[in-house]
Amino acid sequence: MHGLESENRTPSRHMWSVSSRVSTITTTIVTVDWDGSSTNCFSKDGRKVSVGDCALFKPLHDSPPFIGIIRWLTTDKENNLRLVVNWLYRPSEIRLGKGIALEAVPNEVFYSFHRDEIPTASLLHSCKVAFLPKGVELPSGVSSFVCR
Repeated sequence: MHGLESENRTPSRHMWSVSSRVSTITTTIVTVDWDGSSTNCFSKDGRKVSVGDCALFKPLHDSPPFIGIIRWLTTDKENNLRLVVNWLYRPSEIRLGKGIALEAVPNEVFYSFHRDEIPTASLLHSCKVAFLPKGVELPSGVSSFVCR
């Protein structure tokens, strides 16, 4: 199901290939320390994005954006920056056995070990996800997703 990272996999249902004719220009800056290690952040549309940030990603067709956690940055053979992302799923995206109901609060998402490497062009913007223990309520006035 999750496989080894070195094995070849077919593209997941999450991301379509990003067209080379993207109309918006995205500036990506990866800072490298003197010892050659990356600082694990970059800039997208003037906003700093870091490893560990939760973000929204371009969806298929007219569906809601995908939600993921940026785990690390990498580059492809052409030296283009790519993101390794673990996905968070909305209740509507989870299929359980017949007759099993999934209990969820509004804006609740569920963590998965499903991981993909995707182009930075698919990133829309960062978002907030509150990781709370079961039974703890999201404080009022906080606009974000909640993951238990």
